[in-house]
Amino acid sequence: LTWLGRYIERSEDTVRVLRAYHARLAETSDPEMPLLVDIRDHLEPFGVDVGVAIPPALIGTLDSAVYSAGQIRDRFSPDGWLALKDLSKTVHRFATVVAPGDDATRAMTVLLRKLAGFSGLLHENMYRFTGWRFLEIGRRLERGIQIARMLARLTRPDASDGALDMLLEIGDSVMTHRRRYNVNTARLTVTDLLALDPLNPRSILFQMNEIHREVEQLPNAFVNGQMSPFYREAMRLHSGLAVMTPETMTVEVYQQLARELERLSDLLARTYLG
Repeated sequence: LTWLGRYIERSEDTVRVLRAYHARLAETSDPEMPLLVDIRDHLEPFGVDVGVAIPPALIGTLDSAVYSAGQIRDRFSPDGWLALKDLSKTVHRFATVVAPGDDATRAMTVLLRKLAGFSGLLHENMYRFTGWRFLEIGRRLERGIQIARMLARLTRPDASDGALDMLLEIGDSVMTHRRRYNVNTARLTVTDLLALDPLNPRSILFQMNEIHREVEQLPNAFVNGQMSPFYREAMRLHSGLAVMTPETMTVEVYQQLARELERLSDLLARTYLG
C-alpha cells in the first residue's frame, strides 16, 4: 500500500510535467527553448525521455502500481482495481499512437483524469484501517519529494523565462495564485503557495501536516511513552518546515528537504516494512 501510493503519485507528477512540457513544445516548435531544456535536464536522471510522447519510464511506473495493487486486491474496492487496470490499458494504448506536442498534451490530460478517478475511488471507498494510513503516507511522501525537486529546479535565480508559470501549472495552483495574490508570478509568492501554504493540497507543508496526522495513529508510534524513530523524524521535518518563511526557502533548502523526505521513506520501511 505504501508503494502503491508512491507509484500513483509519481505517475501523476510525471504526467503533469510532461503535459506542461508538450504544451509549450506545441506552442513554440522549439525543443531547444531554455525552459524545455531545463525540464529535460530535470527528468533525465529519472529515466524519463521527453522525446517519446509516452515515455517507457511512465509506463513502467504505472505497471509497478498495478503490480503493487495486485498483491493487495482484498484491501480496496473492485471499482478501484478496475479503474487502475483501465488506466494501465490506456497508457499502453497511447504509447503506440500518440505523437509529441499537442497530441501528447491531450493524452496527458486523459491520463490525469483517470489518475484522479482512481485516487478518488480509493479516497471515498477505502476503509480507514492501518493500511490506509500507509497508502496515504506513501502518497504524501512522494508528492512532497516531487514538488520539492520541482521548486529547486524552477525557482533558481537563473531559472528560464516562464519557469514560475510552469511551476504553478504543474502544481495545479494557477487559479489559486491569481485569487490570492492578484499579481504576476514571483518567486516569493510561488514559494509561499507551493512550499509553505498549509491549505494548498499541493504544497510541501500540506503533505507534512497530513503525514504528521497519519503517523500519530500508526501502531507503535509511541513506545513506553517515547516517540518511535520514524515519528520523531517526521515531527522534526514538519516542525522545521512550519517555521520557514518564503525568504528562507532556497534551492539548497529544497534539495535538502527532498533528500530528507527520501530518508523518511527509508525509515518508514525499516520501522514497519522490514
